[in-house]
Amino acid sequence: MELYLWIAILIFSIIVEVATATALVSVWFIAGAIGAIIALLLNASFLIQVIVFISISLLFLIIFRPIALRHVKSNFVPTNADRVIGRQTELLEDITSSKWGEVKIDGVIWNATTIDSSPINKGNLVEVLAIEGSKLIVKKL
Repeated sequence: MELYLWIAILIFSIIVEVATATALVSVWFIAGAIGAIIALLLNASFLIQVIVFISISLLFLIIFRPIALRHVKSNFVPTNADRVIGRQTELLEDITSSKWGEVKIDGVIWNATTIDSSPINKGNLVEVLAIEGSKLIVKKL
């Protein structure tokens, strides 16, 4: 009966991992289930099998996840609006507590404000921290 449990966990983990191929969600449990099956074949008690499953799963998670994440490169390329985050530009209109300012990046004029609505005068250099709706959140440099 225990063999069916470990095989079910193994198959379920494989299905989840294949469905989320680049996320590395359940590969750790695949290794743990294989270890538990080996423990079962060596006539270990169910408690030992569970301990082996948990230990191997945690070991794989702690040791191999950082290594795997370094090698699974995310080819994220900022597109459209994301490209402005981190950019520096000159403030075209004052930012006040009651009015958004304006900045121009790559020929596009954006509304801009600070995270705490603190005032920044026109002409100051600002850095884009984030996008909130249709406006940029900036900080004075």
